[in-house]
Amino acid sequence: MNAVSLPCRVVISRMLMTLFFVAAIAVKPGAMAAPDILATADWAGRFVHEYDYVLRETEGLARENEPVEITLTMAGDAPDLWRDHIRVVALTDGDNGFLTPHQVMGETRAGGVEQPDGNTPHPATSINIIFLANCPARGEVMYRLFWGNPESAAAAPLPSAALVDGLRITGEAPGLTVENNAYHIELDPGSGAIRRIRTTFQSNDTEMFYKKIPIHFGTDIWSPGQSWDHDYDWPKPPHQKVEGGPLALRYHRWGPMQRYSDVEISITYTFYAHVPYVHVSSTMRIMQDRSSHAIRMGEIVVSHSRRPSANPDPEQEESPEVFTHYGWPDSDGNVVQREINAYRNELGQASVEAKVPGGLAVLDRDIPWVAGYNMDEHFGLATLRKNQFAGNYLGRPTPQSAPCTYLGQYGWGFVYWSRPMVYPLGTANSLLDLNTAVAAGTFFGTEEALLTFKPSKSLDAVRTAHRKFTIPLRLEFKGTGPW
Repeated sequence: MNAVSLPCRVVISRMLMTLFFVAAIAVKPGAMAAPDILATADWAGRFVHEYDYVLRETEGLARENEPVEITLTMAGDAPDLWRDHIRVVALTDGDNGFLTPHQVMGETRAGGVEQPDGNTPHPATSINIIFLANCPARGEVMYRLFWGNPESAAAAPLPSAALVDGLRITGEAPGLTVENNAYHIELDPGSGAIRRIRTTFQSNDTEMFYKKIPIHFGTDIWSPGQSWDHDYDWPKPPHQKVEGGPLALRYHRWGPMQRYSDVEISITYTFYAHVPYVHVSSTMRIMQDRSSHAIRMGEIVVSHSRRPSANPDPEQEESPEVFTHYGWPDSDGNVVQREINAYRNELGQASVEAKVPGGLAVLDRDIPWVAGYNMDEHFGLATLRKNQFAGNYLGRPTPQSAPCTYLGQYGWGFVYWSRPMVYPLGTANSLLDLNTAVAAGTFFGTEEALLTFKPSKSLDAVRTAHRKFTIPLRLEFKGTGPW
């Protein structure tokens, strides 16, 4: 059964009505009048809890609108209205500051259920919030978090503010369209995968696309003689959930794959206002022993279908070539840039020294980032890698079969990069072109961002974005206990 009990359009509308936002810190200086300063000391007795959330910048990079997510907790079974009684204040001095936009994300209630031994966990209700933080390079900022409105509090309404220039969300899941000041993204109306992306700074009305299927493959697997199975093969996600609103929108999809019911996957997209990337987390869980030729995650595929003159196929459809170049960092941190069409053989395949035909590059599985871009039209898309995990929760072996990052151009009408978790050691049709036995209990997970950017010769926008994404503002946690 689908996990969404209401149409996702209704869920989004309800979020818009119940959450509070302001734009004071989310817009660039000069875009609006200075925010009103409030004295938080005047809020004495209005909240059950408050906490000074101190963030420090450690990389020498000024941060603007960096997403920060934190879990807030109430003891017991908190009333539903506590979602409305959360405020985030950016302190300017002492107890004075200004309201900062925040987004409520999800809620969990646990504990309080009587146990057979008579020891009952204390009940708790927890909720996540997201806000966008600004911090100078090597600096420190403090956000005072308030939550929980006691029944005895005065009835005067708490201040709130209007959102300016947030996410523009249209459609109904899975076919949502999400826009901010950096991108226009369409999700596939069947599977919910990212289908098309257009940046707001492209010179012409071009798009990043791959014919009629999505360009982002969160997970895929191939077990010949079965056919490939991808998350985009879902005619409809087995389960899905949309939460959030115009400051941050989160779309979850999960369940068994369409063709391989013993493989369970999840893909989550989080979109933010004023942020040029989409946060992506993907998981894959193998439920039964499976003979697999390839297991891949984090794949981007775009059209690139100019027919080679030496082997034209008039029945093969041509379409624009989306990217002109690939880029990635080498072991010294220098940027390697490869012009895609400079390495085509007479069949249209990539032809690179010491690589099999079709392979533009074979990189480390944990290469920090990979970018594809169009230098003529001035747009690009990069995968920023943050975390990956491969293991087995049943004590079985974890496959270590040729994990890598693969960049390909086969002359079949597309170019791509992917992060194989399982690949054969041998080239196609060789004696080592074998399936791998993957044990039940094997689990793969990745966390990354899809960044839209304007390319330059140095790709500085990608390098800087990767540092900010993987080394975020540090919470100055003071510590508690001992317990």
